[in-house]
Amino acid sequence: MYLKLDIRSKIILLLLANILMFKKMSTYEHLFIAIIFSLLIALTFSINRAVRIFSVYVFFTIYQIFISKYVTINFIDNFLLLSSLMFKTIYFPVCTGITLVGSSKVSELISFLRAIRVPKSMIIVLAVIFRFFPVMLDDYSRIKNSLMMKGIGSSKLYYVKHPLQFMEYVFVPYVVISTNIANELSISCLCRGIDNENSATSIQILKFKTIDYLFLLFLAIISVIVFVYM
Repeated sequence: MYLKLDIRSKIILLLLANILMFKKMSTYEHLFIAIIFSLLIALTFSINRAVRIFSVYVFFTIYQIFISKYVTINFIDNFLLLSSLMFKTIYFPVCTGITLVGSSKVSELISFLRAIRVPKSMIIVLAVIFRFFPVMLDDYSRIKNSLMMKGIGSSKLYYVKHPLQFMEYVFVPYVVISTNIANELSISCLCRGIDNENSATSIQILKFKTIDYLFLLFLAIISVIVFVYM
């Protein structure tokens, strides 16, 4: 059972994550905040997804603290340190984006955008983008599963050893499917009357609950700790 937060709480979290992205922190301070954002994914969306993304973060952190002091191959050092810097820089917004997209409905986003008077043309674009990535990931899983049924890509390193097969069997169909997905989502939004010039009605009611107020209080405490004591 995952926490059900109002989409406005998650958007506030996204704003905070983008601010924290530019905050100068030590390695251990950054790790502390990263654990909190990873736990938010586990509590609101998916434990497996939180474990996967945090495992990558832990690898880069361990490499940065320990392994980089002993590895002397310049190419590996430069590549991994640059990858670590880029990944850890965007880690907070990525975690929040996963939480927002994975645990929110398109109807919630549309209701919020209408409430703040966003132009209807922009609402259509944001609604399509918001729905595009989850559908895209689902289709990617279907492509991989269908190929595995044919004996292609059964091992985890198959596409590393055969990059041309990846381009032919996965990437090309994926691009074609993604184009179709974007068109279908656009048509779906139009069929729901998003571009209707009349005043819109919605069965989706945005309302803060007790858990949202506690969550915002938690964010306020974290903000004070980060910006005052770190």
